[in-house]
Amino acid sequence: MKIVFCGGGTAGHVTPNLALADKLNGHELHYIGTNGMEKGLVAPYADRGIITAYHTISANKLRRKLTLKNFLLPFQLIKSVKESKACLKQIKPDVVFSKGGYAGLPVIIAAKKLKIPAIIHESDMSLGLANRICKRYADVFLSAFNCDKHAQVVGLIIREEIMHGNKAKGLAAMGFDGTRPVLLVMGGSLGAAALNNAVKHNPQLADKFDIFVSTGKGKHIDCNFVRQAEYVTNIADVFAATDVCLTRAGSTSLAELTLANVPFVTVPLTKCSRGEQVNNAKWFAERGCGMILEDNDDLPDKLENAVMTAYNYREALCLQQRKQREKLYGTNKVAEEILNFQN
Repeated sequence: MKIVFCGGGTAGHVTPNLALADKLNGHELHYIGTNGMEKGLVAPYADRGIITAYHTISANKLRRKLTLKNFLLPFQLIKSVKESKACLKQIKPDVVFSKGGYAGLPVIIAAKKLKIPAIIHESDMSLGLANRICKRYADVFLSAFNCDKHAQVVGLIIREEIMHGNKAKGLAAMGFDGTRPVLLVMGGSLGAAALNNAVKHNPQLADKFDIFVSTGKGKHIDCNFVRQAEYVTNIADVFAATDVCLTRAGSTSLAELTLANVPFVTVPLTKCSRGEQVNNAKWFAERGCGMILEDNDDLPDKLENAVMTAYNYREALCLQQRKQREKLYGTNKVAEEILNFQN
C-alpha cells in the first residue's frame, strides 16, 4: 500500500506522522513537506528506510491577522497545490494523511482534485486554521477531542515508545547521575523564551532538582545551574528519567507526558494563538493530570511554588494520568482508518 503523509510547521504536526510511520512500517510511505522543520524530523526515518522518499513543496504560513502577506496567500496556495499535484501524480498513493499545519493544506486540496482519498486529524480542542479548510476536502475527518460535530473522535496519535522509555539512557542523555529528582523544561519544538527566562530567575530550584532545559532551536539559557539542548530526540528516555516537567500546552506534548506518567506544570501559550493551548491545559488539569500556571509577568515569582506542588503531589497526579491512557492513545485506531483504503 502507498501512503503519503503531510503536515508541518511545528513538531506537533510532524511527530504524529512519524508515530504512524512506525506503526505502518512495511508499506510504501512517502512524506510531502517544505524545507522547514518537518524535513529535518523526517530525515532519520528516510535514512532508516521507513520513509521511502521526502518530496519538497513550497507552502506559506496561514495568518489570522489582516496583513499584506495574506493578500498574496491565494496566489502562493495555487503554486503549492500545483507542486503537490505533481508529487501525488508521481507517487500514485492509495491515501493521503495530513496531521495539519499549513504544509498539509495544499496536499489535501491536491488530493481532492486528483480524486485520491484523504484523511485529516486534529489534535487540539479546537480546529486549527489549516484543518478548518481541509475538512471541506477530506474524505475522513478524525480528531483527538470533540472539536467538531463532523469529526470522528479517535484519540491522539502518540509514539508507542513514549510509554517504554529507558531511565538510565535518559539520565545519561541529560548528564545526570540519578541521585536527585529531575525537572525537565520544554517549550515545544520552537522553544519558549518565557519558560526559559522564568527558570533562569529561579536558581533556588537547583537546590532540589537537577534541571534540564530543551531550549528550542537557536535558543540558549545563560546560567550555570541547568543542562540544556536545543532539541531532544530520545524524548521517551528523557521522560522516563523525569520526575516533574514544566511545559507549554500543545495537546500532543501533554498527552505524551500523561502516557509517560510524568507530572507536569503547564504554562499555556496565549499570545499569537487562537487559545487552543488554554483549552488543552484545562482538559488535562480537570482530569488531574497536571497543573496550570498562567503566562504573565508573575510567572518567574510563581514558578517555584507550582513546580514544588506538582512534585509533592506527583503520586496522585500519576494515578489520574493512568486513568486517561485508554482514552488518549489513538494511534492504532488512526492506523486502521488509513488501512481501510488498502486496495
